[in-house]
Amino acid sequence: MSLILVMLIVFGLLVLAVKVWKKSKILSFGLTVPLFLVLFFIGFVVYNSWYHTAPDSLKVTVQKEKQRFTLSGVWVKPLDAYRFVTDYIVLYVPNNTEVSNVKRNRYKNYNEMDVEGLEAAAQNSIKDEISSELQPYIFDIETTKDFTVSFDLPENLNPKDIKAYYVHIREEPMDSLEFWFKKIRIN
Repeated sequence: MSLILVMLIVFGLLVLAVKVWKKSKILSFGLTVPLFLVLFFIGFVVYNSWYHTAPDSLKVTVQKEKQRFTLSGVWVKPLDAYRFVTDYIVLYVPNNTEVSNVKRNRYKNYNEMDVEGLEAAAQNSIKDEISSELQPYIFDIETTKDFTVSFDLPENLNPKDIKAYYVHIREEPMDSLEFWFKKIRIN
């Protein structure tokens, strides 16, 4: 019912602005400009509520130099407006071998955030989505148009045995966290 009332008010203001046009162009602009600003704002909110990035929106390339791996990612399509400030790179390494010398772009205020709940939700989502007996190594990265993550692996590991995932987090207002996963081929 309220949608019909809003549409009637919008239509009425447009008709009034057209009728007033010959008498006073300033009054006509005064009626239409705020109306179009409100319509633009409503359209912006609706678009951002419906637009979601998908795993195919992200292109990740892997470079290897000796035992140093560099993951470079770029978003082919625009990022969604309701994305979370951080995403995660998840690595599964055979025998739970430790990954060393990790370098990445981090959200500057990440340590000041209450991240325990976020990391717990991400880990639960990872366990639900990716079944593995291995311990995941989870690295936070800032959600930006492009990113770089680099790390060193021990020499005795075959890169084909490593599983890597990009975890994207979305959080619409008044809604729960949403996750999607993109598998990254290391070899």
